[in-house]
Amino acid sequence: MKGVIFSEMIRWVEECLSPAVADRMITGANLPNEGSYTSVGSYPHQEALAMMGQLVEITGRPAHDLCHDYGYWLATRFVQLYPQMFNGYTDALTLLRDIDNKHNTEVVKLYPDARTPAIIASVDGEDLVISYASHRPFADVAWGLVHGYIAYCGQTAQYIVTRDETTPGPHAARFVINRA
Repeated sequence: MKGVIFSEMIRWVEECLSPAVADRMITGANLPNEGSYTSVGSYPHQEALAMMGQLVEITGRPAHDLCHDYGYWLATRFVQLYPQMFNGYTDALTLLRDIDNKHNTEVVKLYPDARTPAIIASVDGEDLVISYASHRPFADVAWGLVHGYIAYCGQTAQYIVTRDETTPGPHAARFVINRA
Protein backbone atom coordinates (compact mmCIF):
# COMPACT_ATOMS: atom_id res chain seq x y z
CA MET A 1 0.00 0.00 0.00
CA LYS A 2 1.29 3.45 -0.83
CA GLY A 3 3.03 5.38 1.92
CA VAL A 4 0.83 8.42 1.45
CA ILE A 5 -1.94 6.53 3.28
CA PHE A 6 0.38 5.89 6.22
CA SER A 7 1.94 9.33 6.42
CA GLU A 8 -1.47 10.97 6.15
CA MET A 9 -2.86 8.73 8.89
CA ILE A 10 -0.13 9.93 11.22
CA ARG A 11 -0.78 13.54 10.19
CA TRP A 12 -4.53 13.06 10.81
CA VAL A 13 -3.89 11.76 14.33
CA GLU A 14 -1.45 14.60 15.05
CA GLU A 15 -3.90 17.26 13.82
CA CYS A 16 -7.17 15.82 15.12
CA LEU A 17 -5.99 14.26 18.39
CA SER A 18 -2.44 15.28 19.26
CA PRO A 19 1.19 14.59 18.43
CA ALA A 20 1.43 12.68 21.73
CA VAL A 21 -1.38 10.34 20.68
CA ALA A 22 0.35 9.82 17.33
CA ASP A 23 3.57 8.89 19.15
CA ARG A 24 1.70 6.43 21.38
CA MET A 25 -0.03 4.93 18.35
CA ILE A 26 3.25 4.45 16.46
CA THR A 27 5.11 3.09 19.48
CA GLY A 28 2.30 0.72 20.43
CA ALA A 29 1.99 -0.60 16.87
CA ASN A 30 5.61 -1.76 17.06
CA LEU A 31 6.29 -0.79 13.45
CA PRO A 32 9.49 -1.99 11.79
CA ASN A 33 10.24 1.52 10.49
CA GLU A 34 9.10 3.35 13.65
CA GLY A 35 6.50 5.33 11.69
CA SER A 36 8.79 6.66 8.97
CA TYR A 37 6.92 6.50 5.67
CA THR A 38 7.59 8.12 2.33
CA SER A 39 4.56 8.99 0.24
CA VAL A 40 5.81 7.04 -2.77
CA GLY A 41 7.05 3.99 -0.85
CA SER A 42 5.05 0.78 -0.57
CA TYR A 43 4.32 -0.82 2.78
CA PRO A 44 2.25 -3.75 4.08
CA HIS A 45 -1.31 -2.68 4.85
CA GLN A 46 -1.05 -4.61 8.11
CA GLU A 47 1.02 -1.73 9.47
CA ALA A 48 -1.92 0.66 8.95
CA LEU A 49 -4.16 -1.88 10.68
CA ALA A 50 -1.71 -2.08 13.58
CA MET A 51 -1.73 1.71 13.96
CA MET A 52 -5.53 1.82 13.81
CA GLY A 53 -5.69 -0.97 16.39
CA GLN A 54 -3.53 1.07 18.72
CA LEU A 55 -5.71 4.11 18.13
CA VAL A 56 -8.76 2.08 19.13
CA GLU A 57 -7.01 1.13 22.37
CA ILE A 58 -5.88 4.68 23.07
CA THR A 59 -9.20 6.41 22.32
CA GLY A 60 -11.69 3.68 23.21
CA ARG A 61 -13.58 4.46 19.98
CA PRO A 62 -14.67 1.71 17.59
CA ALA A 63 -12.40 1.06 14.62
CA HIS A 64 -15.19 1.63 12.09
CA ASP A 65 -15.79 5.15 13.48
CA LEU A 66 -12.10 6.01 13.45
CA CYS A 67 -11.66 4.66 9.91
CA HIS A 68 -14.67 6.66 8.71
CA ASP A 69 -13.31 9.82 10.33
CA TYR A 70 -9.91 9.23 8.76
CA GLY A 71 -11.48 8.71 5.32
CA TYR A 72 -13.54 11.89 5.68
CA TRP A 73 -10.41 13.87 6.58
CA LEU A 74 -8.38 12.13 3.86
CA ALA A 75 -10.79 13.30 1.14
CA THR A 76 -9.77 16.91 1.80
CA ARG A 77 -6.10 15.96 1.89
CA PHE A 78 -6.35 14.18 -1.47
CA VAL A 79 -7.87 17.34 -2.95
CA GLN A 80 -4.96 19.35 -1.51
CA LEU A 81 -2.28 16.87 -2.57
CA TYR A 82 -3.65 16.07 -6.04
CA PRO A 83 -5.65 19.15 -7.14
CA GLN A 84 -5.32 18.24 -10.82
CA MET A 85 -7.49 15.18 -10.19
CA PHE A 86 -10.31 17.30 -8.75
CA ASN A 87 -10.27 20.35 -11.01
CA GLY A 88 -13.63 21.14 -12.52
CA TYR A 89 -15.75 19.10 -10.12
CA THR A 90 -18.52 21.05 -8.44
CA ASP A 91 -21.03 18.22 -8.23
CA ALA A 92 -20.45 15.36 -5.79
CA LEU A 93 -22.29 12.78 -7.87
CA THR A 94 -20.13 13.45 -10.92
CA LEU A 95 -16.98 13.30 -8.82
CA LEU A 96 -18.00 10.02 -7.17
CA ARG A 97 -19.14 8.52 -10.47
CA ASP A 98 -15.69 9.23 -11.96
CA ILE A 99 -13.61 7.86 -9.07
CA ASP A 100 -12.81 4.50 -10.64
CA ASN A 101 -12.52 5.26 -14.32
CA LYS A 102 -10.74 8.61 -13.94
CA HIS A 103 -9.15 8.97 -10.52
CA ASN A 104 -7.90 5.44 -10.01
CA THR A 105 -6.41 5.62 -13.52
CA GLU A 106 -4.55 8.78 -12.46
CA VAL A 107 -3.34 7.08 -9.27
CA VAL A 108 -1.85 4.25 -11.32
CA LYS A 109 -0.13 6.83 -13.56
CA LEU A 110 1.43 8.44 -10.48
CA TYR A 111 2.19 5.12 -8.79
CA PRO A 112 2.46 2.34 -11.42
CA ASP A 113 2.69 -0.41 -8.80
CA ALA A 114 -0.44 0.76 -6.92
CA ARG A 115 -3.24 -1.78 -6.41
CA THR A 116 -6.35 0.35 -6.28
CA PRO A 117 -9.69 -0.96 -5.06
CA ALA A 118 -12.42 -1.79 -7.54
CA ILE A 119 -15.01 0.96 -7.47
CA ILE A 120 -18.04 0.66 -9.68
CA ALA A 121 -20.45 3.58 -9.82
CA SER A 122 -23.81 3.11 -11.46
CA VAL A 123 -27.00 5.10 -11.71
CA ASP A 124 -30.13 3.40 -10.40
CA GLY A 125 -33.06 5.70 -11.10
CA GLU A 126 -32.15 8.91 -9.31
CA ASP A 127 -29.63 7.21 -7.02
CA LEU A 128 -25.91 6.77 -7.48
CA VAL A 129 -24.76 3.36 -6.27
CA ILE A 130 -21.09 2.84 -5.50
CA SER A 131 -19.79 -0.69 -5.08
CA TYR A 132 -16.39 -0.92 -3.42
CA ALA A 133 -14.19 -4.01 -3.23
CA SER A 134 -10.58 -4.34 -2.18
CA HIS A 135 -8.09 -6.98 -1.14
CA ARG A 136 -7.47 -4.70 1.85
CA PRO A 137 -10.00 -4.27 4.68
CA PHE A 138 -10.66 -0.54 4.28
CA ALA A 139 -14.36 -0.29 3.42
CA ASP A 140 -14.89 2.01 6.43
CA VAL A 141 -12.23 4.39 5.09
CA ALA A 142 -14.04 4.37 1.73
CA TRP A 143 -17.28 5.19 3.58
CA GLY A 144 -15.58 8.26 5.04
CA LEU A 145 -14.11 9.24 1.68
CA VAL A 146 -17.60 9.25 0.12
CA HIS A 147 -18.85 11.59 2.84
CA GLY A 148 -15.70 13.71 2.56
CA TYR A 149 -16.02 14.20 -1.19
CA ILE A 150 -19.66 15.23 -0.81
CA ALA A 151 -18.57 17.77 1.82
CA TYR A 152 -15.76 18.98 -0.45
CA CYS A 153 -18.39 19.80 -3.09
CA GLY A 154 -20.41 21.65 -0.46
CA GLN A 155 -23.37 19.34 -0.90
CA THR A 156 -23.69 17.64 2.48
CA ALA A 157 -27.25 18.89 2.97
CA GLN A 158 -28.26 17.89 -0.56
CA TYR A 159 -27.49 14.17 -0.40
CA ILE A 160 -28.24 11.25 1.86
CA VAL A 161 -25.71 8.46 1.86
CA THR A 162 -26.68 5.03 3.11
CA ARG A 163 -24.47 2.02 3.42
CA ASP A 164 -25.96 -1.29 2.42
CA GLU A 165 -25.27 -3.38 5.50
CA THR A 166 -25.90 -6.66 3.64
CA THR A 167 -22.41 -6.45 2.13
CA PRO A 168 -20.38 -8.49 4.61
CA GLY A 169 -16.91 -7.75 5.89
CA PRO A 170 -14.39 -4.96 5.74
CA HIS A 171 -13.28 -5.67 2.15
CA ALA A 172 -16.47 -4.66 0.35
CA ALA A 173 -19.25 -2.13 0.68
CA ARG A 174 -22.15 -0.70 -1.26
CA PHE A 175 -23.10 2.93 -0.83
CA VAL A 176 -26.32 4.49 -2.12
CA ILE A 177 -26.41 8.25 -2.60
CA ASN A 178 -29.69 10.03 -3.24
CA ARG A 179 -31.03 13.56 -3.00
CA ALA A 180 -32.19 14.70 0.42
